[in-house]
Amino acid sequence: MPSVGEHPSVTEALPRLLDELDACGLRATFFVEGINCELYPDAVREIAARGHELGMHGWLHERWVALSDVVEREVIDRAMAAFASLDLAPRGFRPPGGMLNQGSSALLRAAGIEWCSPEGDEFGVRDGLAYVPFDWELVDAYHLMGAFSQLRASRGDGAAPLDAGAALSRLRAGVEAAARDARPTTVIMHPFLMLDPAWWGGVRSLLARIARLARDGGLSVGPGGALARESRAL
Repeated sequence: MPSVGEHPSVTEALPRLLDELDACGLRATFFVEGINCELYPDAVREIAARGHELGMHGWLHERWVALSDVVEREVIDRAMAAFASLDLAPRGFRPPGGMLNQGSSALLRAAGIEWCSPEGDEFGVRDGLAYVPFDWELVDAYHLMGAFSQLRASRGDGAAPLDAGAALSRLRAGVEAAARDARPTTVIMHPFLMLDPAWWGGVRSLLARIARLARDGGLSVGPGGALARESRAL
């Protein structure tokens, strides 16, 4: 078992991913739990130094919708303070588990968050926040992890996880559809899953396809914050 501060998702998968994004000419948003500012400060700084956007993802991947208002405020403040200790100020937030609470928007705005990315399909500005939502269909963990079996079944997919090839086909189809229909789409991938060589191959293939679509003008690609700013300008 990896020692604290030495998890291979950070020491092995993250550097490979950053290099691959550079090679493809892509910039992304990395949603990071606040605790990683303490465990992996150099890695968090490196993400920003390589030109990527940092977003806040709770403190320790708490199930966001289960938090009380008091605990939610404490978690937000603790996480934002951890980023500030590295002279970083994330402006985006993705709730672990995908769902916000009724009072989340006010708490996030008070902490300096300007946009959020919950589960959903309505891009735009509401309650003072720009929304850049995601669909589980374009989340690698949804297809690959056994922990999502119940969610998959509830959405009409098979309960069993997919292999790397099938998962790549699903994500690639979603990206192709977004390019064809010219609609905003969020793709979510997790570095810890990229420790599987088969899935890492799938990630490289998907990033290459996204980069090719961007070069050909069929897809506008960038961090979530850029899309949030466009939403505010409309």
